[in-house]
Amino acid sequence: MTVRPITFGDEGQVASRELLRRFDALGPAAPKSLRAQLATLESLDRQYGGSATLDLEDVDELVASTITELAGLPISGSDSHIRKWESDPDLAVDLLLGVALWAIRHAVPLTVVEPVVNALAERSNHARSKAELAAVYGLMQGVIAHVRDRLKADLERSNPERPWRLLHANFAITAIRTEDPELIDFAFDALDEALPDERTNFYAEALALALSPRIPAAVRERIETRHLKWASQ
Repeated sequence: MTVRPITFGDEGQVASRELLRRFDALGPAAPKSLRAQLATLESLDRQYGGSATLDLEDVDELVASTITELAGLPISGSDSHIRKWESDPDLAVDLLLGVALWAIRHAVPLTVVEPVVNALAERSNHARSKAELAAVYGLMQGVIAHVRDRLKADLERSNPERPWRLLHANFAITAIRTEDPELIDFAFDALDEALPDERTNFYAEALALALSPRIPAAVRERIETRHLKWASQ
């Protein structure tokens, strides 16, 4: 018989409580303003539930401010505050993605997207298994769906680092790394729709990398099919 621990609160409430616990483990060196912001998110979960739609004044500004401050935290160096972050190198990324997921759960707009895109890329680049890659893929899919209405009209072609572009390019790259045909097809479809002006170059570059013998044939064939499709138009 398996003994299961009892948890108090729904999944969202448990998640925000865990974010605050991990932050508090940093001790007195952690920024007090950031602690107050995370505590407010946790308090809102306790008051309204972990996945309730929140139509509260300034809650989107709270999320934006929290993400911005998290994105500015140092991750290397010699002072005591930085050494505490180095003791848990994934913490800054985990907190940032946790706040983004909090916004998604509550249907709160993400108005500061760049740090979230960077955190997802960091998580993808440091994934150690196909299961971890699939988890990052799922996070990327959720963020893309959440910011679509705000970013899908992005026409800033002069900036290759714009969030809408990087989200889809990284989504497709992460899918390729999973080597899962269904995930690859879905991400490629999303990229084709979101970045019609860039799909030809993307698949040309991807195919050049896919010529490596380490890339499974099934993955290479999917990239080649897309490359041929768009290169011929």
